[in-house]
Amino acid sequence: MAPKISIVIPTIEEPTLFEMIKELRKRLGRGVEIIVVDKSSEEYYRRLKATGVTVLQQRDRGVENAIMQGVRAAHGEIIGSTDADGTHDLEGIMKGIELVKTGKADLVLGNRMAGLTPGAMSPYIRFGNWCLSLFYSIIHGVRVHDILTGLFVIRKSRFDVMRDTVPYRAGNAGAFAIEFAQRKYKILEVPINYYPREFGESKLTRSKLLYGVNVASHIVRMARDYNPLLIFGGFGVLMILIGGIIGIYVLYSFLTTGVFNLIGRTLIAFMLIIVGILSIISGFILDLLLQIEKKLK
Repeated sequence: MAPKISIVIPTIEEPTLFEMIKELRKRLGRGVEIIVVDKSSEEYYRRLKATGVTVLQQRDRGVENAIMQGVRAAHGEIIGSTDADGTHDLEGIMKGIELVKTGKADLVLGNRMAGLTPGAMSPYIRFGNWCLSLFYSIIHGVRVHDILTGLFVIRKSRFDVMRDTVPYRAGNAGAFAIEFAQRKYKILEVPINYYPREFGESKLTRSKLLYGVNVASHIVRMARDYNPLLIFGGFGVLMILIGGIIGIYVLYSFLTTGVFNLIGRTLIAFMLIIVGILSIISGFILDLLLQIEKKLK
């Protein structure tokens, strides 16, 4: 028996959503559960209800809250999600469902970078996404090319362990990618085409820069909570390297001039090295406590 499929779509007055609903039913059959988490006008809400999909009125602000609300309400064994603006190729949902259904992945992300069409993404957003994706890959040890993608598919049973997680700003799929990476679940990407918006502008956030900073902070914060040695150890090594470079410069100056007159820089080098050593020690202690807590659980 084929697994039940649920599709969660957050929206605020997106005209393209109605065609997407028809396309999803065509591809997945009338039995697919489509849940739209809506924060629009009463007229738009009535139009959605008329399509026969499940419509939830969003209680909180932010796309992450909308997605979590929809996924919590879903009944499918496999759950997909995509933006309502028609920019993401729905073929990514089909590919993701197949990978999850066959047990090859617990989370599948649609990689827009593999299929960008002209005018779909500004160079500024593309560069920011590349930086955040690389940052995530280094911190969490999972190679991802598009951490801010709006299309993903998850295994419902895996989501249940993070059901009570308070949503945080990390993009449509970013929060799931962070949580699943920490639990060592299988994460894969599939290439998808990404198209320009047909109507209006993105309603994700007023400031893309602040949004990116928010995402980066959560990537680091979750790594700190689940793998403190990586964060504190990495910071400690960086401090020791900087202190060592300054110290070598001070030593070189002394050997070439025979005069020791860089006392301030010497103190800075000494403090940086001490801070680095203490940070590494703190990372080891916190990591040990975390391992003890895991064993007790």
